[in-house]
Parts: sequence; C-alpha cells; structure tokens
Amino acid sequence: MSADYDIAVVGGGLAGASLACALSGSGLRIALIEAVAFDAPADENMKARTTALAWGTRAMFDELGLWSAMAEDAAAIERLHVSQAGHFGRVTVDAAEYGLPALGYVVPNLTMIGALRERLADMDHVDTIAPAAFESLAYQGDAAVELTLTEGEGKRRLTTRLVIGADGTHSKVRSALGIGATVDDYGQSAIITKARTERSLAGCAYERFTPDGPVALLPFVHDTAAVVWTVPTDEARRLLDSGDDDFTAELQARFGDRLGRLTLAGPRGAYPLARVLCDRAWSHRAALIGNAGHALHPAAAQGFNLAMRDALGVAAALREHQQLDGAAFDPGDADHLAAWAESRRPDQHRVANFTDRIVRLFSNRVPGLGHVRGAGLFGLSLAPGVRGGMARRSMGLALLDDTAMRRSDRRMNL
Repeated sequence: MSADYDIAVVGGGLAGASLACALSGSGLRIALIEAVAFDAPADENMKARTTALAWGTRAMFDELGLWSAMAEDAAAIERLHVSQAGHFGRVTVDAAEYGLPALGYVVPNLTMIGALRERLADMDHVDTIAPAAFESLAYQGDAAVELTLTEGEGKRRLTTRLVIGADGTHSKVRSALGIGATVDDYGQSAIITKARTERSLAGCAYERFTPDGPVALLPFVHDTAAVVWTVPTDEARRLLDSGDDDFTAELQARFGDRLGRLTLAGPRGAYPLARVLCDRAWSHRAALIGNAGHALHPAAAQGFNLAMRDALGVAAALREHQQLDGAAFDPGDADHLAAWAESRRPDQHRVANFTDRIVRLFSNRVPGLGHVRGAGLFGLSLAPGVRGGMARRSMGLALLDDTAMRRSDRRMNL
C-alpha cells in the first residue's frame, strides 16, 4: 500500500525538529507531529530553560546551517571548573588545551526552537501537524504504520513507512510499541533560573557538587549566569514558591562565594530527574531518539548532546541508504534500523552510565566519602590523559572522530 508519509516524527521539540531539518533536500515526505501549537506562548518554565551545547553539537548545527541563527544568543564556555562543597580537590579544563575557542555554548531553548521552526517553515516536504496528540498506532500489513492522532475534538489518521518517537521521557510511542524501559528515579529535581554574579564568570562554567546534588552556574548573555540547581524533589516546590531573597540566600549557601554575591535575574522552573534507558531503540518500522530512548541527569550536561547524536545519526543513516538503495529505498527497513540502533548503543550507555556514576558518587552523605571524592578530583586533575579523554567525550569530539573513521572505512570498502 502507498503511505501518506515516508517518515512521521512524533514530537516536535528540539530532537524531533532537528531530525526533520537534517533531512532537508532528501525528498522524503515527513510529518512532524507536536502536541502543543507552535505559536503557543512559552510558559515560565520554558523561558527559564537553557541548554549547554557541546562543541561537537555546535558543529552539527553549523553543518545544518542553523548555528548562525543561534550564535547571537549563545554564550561560550571557555573553561570548566568542577569542585566539591566542603572538601579539597578540583578539576579544570580549558578549551585552549584542545585548540578550540570554546568547550561548548549555553543557548536559550527558545532560541534553538525558534531557529529550527523558522527553517521548518521553508521546508516544503515537511508537514507540521500541531497541536495534535499521538494516541495509538497499528500496522497496515508489513509496509506501513497507521497513526491515530487527536486534533481538537476529532481524530486524525495517517499512514507512514517509518515512525520516529521523539516525544520525551514519558514517550507514548515507546509504550505503544511495547518497548520497556529501566527507570531510576533520583528523587531529585533540577531548578532552572538565571542569576547575576558580583564577579564575572569570564567564560568559565562552574559545577559544584553538594550532598543533595550539583549546582551549576554557566556563562550566559547580558552579564548573567544560567543556573541549574539539583535539589531533593520534596524541596523543589518550597524553593520555587519562596521569595526572591530567600531563594537567592539558599542558592548562595549551596554554591559559595567564589563569584561573589548572587542576585536572581530570571524566572524559575523545575523538572524531575530520572535515568531512563529503553530496552531497545527500534521496533518494526519504528525508532526512538532523545529522551524517548534515554533520559539523563543534567550533572554532566550530556542529555541534549546525546539526543542530537541520535537525531543526526539516524538522518545520516537514512540518507546513506537512500543513496545506496535508489528506488528500492525503504526508510523502515528492519536491517537498517537495527544497524543504526546497534551503532548508537555504546555511546548511549557509556554516557548514561558515566552520568549516573557521577550522580551517585557525589550525591551521597556516607561519612568520609567526601574526602575520597576530593582525592579523586585532585588525582583526575593530575592525570591529563584521563582528563583529556573525559573532556573530548564531553565536547562530543570523540564521537566526531569515530564518525570520521567510520566514513573513511566505508570509502575504503567501496
């Protein structure tokens, strides 16, 4: 049977929209389905959210021709400073050590969403269906999948040759496919806001670990810092509802005086934290990307960067097979999907487990463990090889190296 679309992407957020943009010029018919209207006003939580882009992710946006639309609102992270409250030991990383102008950039989520949606508006082969909520799917033989959506008071059905679930941590697509997931609730929430600092960050991102979770102050535009403060979930609501002075006093107590006096400079928001790892990233004519397949703690700022590698990786795989297979190309081919999922699995699990170990090691009140953690930080600072490998993975450079090597291998085998 002939399907309405070649690909239906459920979830029009950053990961789903990036995937659609990465397929520009492919000729594939794409439906981008989002539960919230694209022109809906942003709430306070969305206004507060920023994302730390690794250098490798910035390079990906540049390759898509999207970085220029984000750069004006982007603040460079030139150095990283990691420490532990109440104990000695620290790790510092400088972009200059790797011959780069920045380790990464902090960008408002609204800026990224705006750039992606502006590009989508110019893409004739992408139909944006929003607001529309995914409800269910059913297979139409072996060749297509029928999706049922709720639009306003009615239902809409469409068929596609491939479904991409990009609908977040509580993915309805993942559930509809019967794919299980391991969920580890950290019992923590991330509070996000902005603050002014008495002393300039000067391009340095600070992450300070406390027994209740890390607090990070990241360079941001207009002489402010983006704040990501991890607290026990039962504390989050109290802090969100507290007055500005009380909130800032508690933030100051957790972060310390390294940057002088802190002053609240933006709205506050929060979201719960859990590690989610799906049992598999693909099924019959379907694949999962981003938080639909893996959600991470923000401690190492790797969640979105991992999602981008998923999105652009599946787009690159689709383009490659489209070129090789010609008229016989099938975007939902099981062998191709399985190969893509297998290629992504090591990166996904390595980053997820690394982040989880950091959280569990530093969010722990076991007596004496603080000294061990401090010694570990101090030792890491003296081991440039280990620190360099960690930094390259954090910047997304190791993945770019691996990708270049795989491309070279393929060229040699042609």
